[in-house]
Amino acid sequence: MKEFYEFGLWQKEDHLASIGCGHGWWEVSLCLHYPAHHIALVDPLVNEEDIQESIDYFTEKTGLPWKTEVELNPENLQKKDQIWVFNAWHEFEDRPSMLSKIKSSLNENGIVIIEEEISKTERLQHEGCGKDLFFEQEIIDEFEQSGLQYVETKTKDEVAIYLKFRK
Repeated sequence: MKEFYEFGLWQKEDHLASIGCGHGWWEVSLCLHYPAHHIALVDPLVNEEDIQESIDYFTEKTGLPWKTEVELNPENLQKKDQIWVFNAWHEFEDRPSMLSKIKSSLNENGIVIIEEEISKTERLQHEGCGKDLFFEQEIIDEFEQSGLQYVETKTKDEVAIYLKFRK
């Protein structure tokens, strides 16, 4: 968690979004320890009770107060300082459209951080869904072709990396 915060370095006044958030465990845990002003959580399969359960779980577990405003599945994402995609990039059917939405949702100099399992020497499939995993350079090329600037890569563990892009 700390390493992800040090990679993203969002501020208390920032407006964040996470696309494909599931029940928001990563996002809630991160914003509990490193609050932001607002986070929009986007996942059409999740409801407000799911997110509240995550917040309740982590606040009880840590004793930390919840300080970040939460919005679930907003109609439009706008004026975001950072957008996160945790282990979901390989899941999107229409990535060019998603990239266009991400880019238009970011403030100038806004950041996108992708956490993704990757293929390294041969094409691998995601254990959970069976979809193909990308090579690092494929993701970088896709984002750069959409007009986002590649900033850096950080290894998360033996199978996943963090990628950072700037508008």
